[in-house]
Amino acid sequence: MGVVAETLISRVLDEAVNRIARKVAEGKKLSDQEIVILYLDIIMRSNEKRFEAINKRFDDLKEYVDKRINDLKDYVDKRIESLEKSVDKRFDSLEKRLDSLERRVELVYNEVSSIKTDIIKMMKEYMERLYGGKKG
Repeated sequence: MGVVAETLISRVLDEAVNRIARKVAEGKKLSDQEIVILYLDIIMRSNEKRFEAINKRFDDLKEYVDKRINDLKDYVDKRIESLEKSVDKRFDSLEKRLDSLERRVELVYNEVSSIKTDIIKMMKEYMERLYGGKKG
């Protein structure tokens, strides 16, 4: 409702100012009310310019803040990407080390298994010698 009233007042004031301008052009004297109307017109135009300047400053500020937010978002995104790459590298390195450790454990297990087999074989031979060999 405020915008409609403002538009209506502005239109009425414009018409009054045009009528007063014609009167001045004809060289007629202005009444006190007509002078007040001219002052109101000057004040309204001045206020409109101020509001336009304020709106421009707000738009500039919004643009600046939006740019700063986008720059910050880009910076954070790059840092996260860098962190992800670092984590991936470390994970890959750990995976390789675990694979290597797994192979080494498997080699040790095979070696222990081989030694166990040799010990069982030697004990069997020793028992056979000690107790007289195979009986059949």
